[in-house]
Amino acid sequence: MLISRRQRPPDTPIPTILLGGRPVPLQTSLSILGVEVNSVLTFTDHIRTIARKAAWKLSCVRRVSHLLDSQGITTLYAAQVRSLMEYAPLTWSSCPPSYLSLLDKVQARAQRLISLKALQEPASPSSATLAAASRRTRSVRRLQNTQAACPASGCSPTALGKTTRPHHTNCCYQGPSTVLIVPFARTETSLRSFLPRYTRMWSRMVQQTQLHSTSSLQTFKSAVNAWIKQP
Repeated sequence: MLISRRQRPPDTPIPTILLGGRPVPLQTSLSILGVEVNSVLTFTDHIRTIARKAAWKLSCVRRVSHLLDSQGITTLYAAQVRSLMEYAPLTWSSCPPSYLSLLDKVQARAQRLISLKALQEPASPSSATLAAASRRTRSVRRLQNTQAACPASGCSPTALGKTTRPHHTNCCYQGPSTVLIVPFARTETSLRSFLPRYTRMWSRMVQQTQLHSTSSLQTFKSAVNAWIKQP
C-alpha cells in the first residue's frame, strides 16, 4: 500500500516489490486486527464497512424479532450489532458527522424495532432504555480514551508543561493532578476528537472518585458505567 496525501497518483511509476520472486500487488487499504486503514491514513472506509455489516446483522435480528420480546431484541442487538460498532472506538472519534450518521441510522432502526415490539407488551422497556445505554457507552469509551492518554501516574510535565492556573492551551493539562481543562483548538479534527463535554466529565470524575487510578480496563469501564448512572 502506497501511503500518500496526494489527490492524484504520482507521475513516476511505482516500483514493483517482489516477495519470493513474485510481485506483491498494490493495495488501496489494509485490514489490521479488523480495522481497515486506507492509503491516506483515514478510517472512512472502515466506518462504511462497519455500517454495512451492522445493517446486515440488524436485518437478521429483524427476521427473528417475532420470536423475541423487546428485552430479547435489545439483548441480541447489543451483543451482535452494537458490539460491532463499538469495536476500536478511536476509528470513529475523529470521523466527520456524515460518516457517523451511517451508524446513527442503524441505531435509529433498532430503536424503532424495539419500540414497535414494546407497544405489544405491557410494562415493557421502550427504546429510550437503549438510547440511554448507548449514550452511556459512548461516554465510557471517551473516558476510556482519556485514561489511556493521561494515565494514573499523570501526564508528562515535559510534553504538557507545568501550569498553576487554567488558561487556554492545547495540552489540556492543569497542575500536577489529573484534572483536565477544556482544550482550545481551531482544527476541525481536534474538535471532533476531544469534545469539551468529556473533558469536563473526566475532571468531575477525578474530583469525585478515584476511578482514574484503576489498573484494570474492565474494572474501569464497569465502574465508570455505574458512576454515570448515578443521578
